Amino acid sequence: MNPTFLRQTLAIIRKDLRREMRTGETLVTTTAFSVLLMVIFTFAFYQNEETVAFVFPGILWVAVVFAGMLAIGRTFAQEKESGTLRALALIPNTHTSLYIGKLAVNLLFMFVFEAVLVPLLILAFNVDVGGELGWYLLTLGAGTLGFAALGTLISAMLVHSRLKDVLLPIVLFPLIVPLVIAGVKSTALLLGDGSLEAVWDWAKIMVAIDGVFVIGSMLLFRWVLSAIE
Repeated sequence: MNPTFLRQTLAIIRKDLRREMRTGETLVTTTAFSVLLMVIFTFAFYQNEETVAFVFPGILWVAVVFAGMLAIGRTFAQEKESGTLRALALIPNTHTSLYIGKLAVNLLFMFVFEAVLVPLLILAFNVDVGGELGWYLLTLGAGTLGFAALGTLISAMLVHSRLKDVLLPIVLFPLIVPLVIAGVKSTALLLGDGSLEAVWDWAKIMVAIDGVFVIGSMLLFRWVLSAIE
């Protein structure tokens, strides 16, 4: 691995994490929003244990996507406010390290609020993950990776738009529909005692979508960065 690339990536990650430790704006808002969604969904949809298998998969993924939008939307906020996007773009070969660094930070933020949200939803809906915990983590991790990968790219595309908070979900949601459908289907199969082969089929679809999103976003980010700087 190129040591320059590694240093640049780690520098971007450290910068964003230090800022988050000082302000707490992303983790606090996303975690609070996650808890609020959990409370609303619990009172709105929980009736009895028979309905859990029907409503829980959709509620889980809707909560992850909605809360994740708060983290994704702030991806390049600091660079825009400080006017450093152009400086970053002028650094040789920085586009890949900038994208990977921002993606890593977004994944970390999403995994943190998911660590709060998902156990609360499991407890609220009395879901027995049983021996399928690994499969739940696999599908949730695959969905989070694809969402963050594409969201990081689109957040960069809209960084200078005054309507970015409105345009981000309009652009992102239609593109992640296949990924969310695969996540909902795999979660529903796990809750409904479906075969692990069927779950694995949906998981492979999610991994394939992740590959397309990650590789495609890395390739496109150079042109996006040159356009927005």
